[in-house]
Amino acid sequence: MSAPQLSGKYQVVAHVTINANQHNVWEVLEDFANVYTWAPGVEKSHALGKPELGVGAGRYCKLDGFGEIEEYITQFNSGTGFVYDVTALGPLHEAFSCWWLTKVTNHQTRLTVTFSYNIRFGLVGWLMHSLMMRSKLEKSLPETLAAVKKRVETGALVRPIVA
Repeated sequence: MSAPQLSGKYQVVAHVTINANQHNVWEVLEDFANVYTWAPGVEKSHALGKPELGVGAGRYCKLDGFGEIEEYITQFNSGTGFVYDVTALGPLHEAFSCWWLTKVTNHQTRLTVTFSYNIRFGLVGWLMHSLMMRSKLEKSLPETLAAVKKRVETGALVRPIVA
């Protein structure tokens, strides 16, 4: 099964190969609400409503240097991946993110993340995107994937779990 295609005029895509089986990688990703524990750019996160995983699951995230967003899962394939919608932030509008796992070997898994979006605010939004947002996204997405890899392979947390 291949990853779903996302709508959106602009896209940023990143990949990482993680030295672990797909089940172990999925165990980190399925803790959807606690992304702050391993993602360096997420200062805080928590679940929004029920369910906590699957279609309809939501989370709030406070992003370091970006602002606050809400994300809601719209497509879900247990053990393989999901797609979520992201609320508007700055010039980014109609944003979607796909996190998808592919088995490489019994001990390696490839994680591909696609972030797709449109721009709002006309020319001003396009300038903000061109001058600042695009490069920030292109830098932060690989950093996030490196953090997933580290979390899965070593168990290290960026931030402790808050009760």
